[in-house]
Amino acid sequence: MLCSHARILKEFDRFYNCQVEFGASTDELDFADDVLSLPLVTSDRYLLETLRPYCEEAAKARETAAGSLRASVENEIYRLLPHGRANVETVARALGVSPRTLARRLAEEGTNFGRLIDDVRRTLALQYLKEPNLTMAQIAWLLGYERSESFTHAFRRWAGRTPSQVRSASHTESVGAKMQNFGA
Repeated sequence: MLCSHARILKEFDRFYNCQVEFGASTDELDFADDVLSLPLVTSDRYLLETLRPYCEEAAKARETAAGSLRASVENEIYRLLPHGRANVETVARALGVSPRTLARRLAEEGTNFGRLIDDVRRTLALQYLKEPNLTMAQIAWLLGYERSESFTHAFRRWAGRTPSQVRSASHTESVGAKMQNFGA
């Protein structure tokens, strides 16, 4: 056990490029003052390109009319979800309107921001659950949740089952379908 702790400490030291100390009376990370002046990177074009096929598939599944305000809002939500910044203020700013105007125009289309973000998350969640290499924590993060428990709670509200149950059921169904194709 002591060996694995030593290995973990070395990983922390390597990641932070300095010696990391544990056992303090409080949990904190101290950074040098010059680190505070470094720019924050808020977009990740590689992540966007990786996620684009999932987003396009999800958009097709919902059959959103191209060019509608709803489509524009959904596109912004797709872009902002993995960064945890998909909120009405950020989306409205990106679209060049006030949050109030955005709410009014969405109401004219028969929807609201909360419903749209739920729809996008639900559709993407179903796509991500098909990927066996994605953990529930990774899926939660991709959908903009800080904790996987929040994702599980929302998913249960949408589907009446947990994400793990849906993943297991779809895995069982796909294995059964493959076995039928082989005459089993």
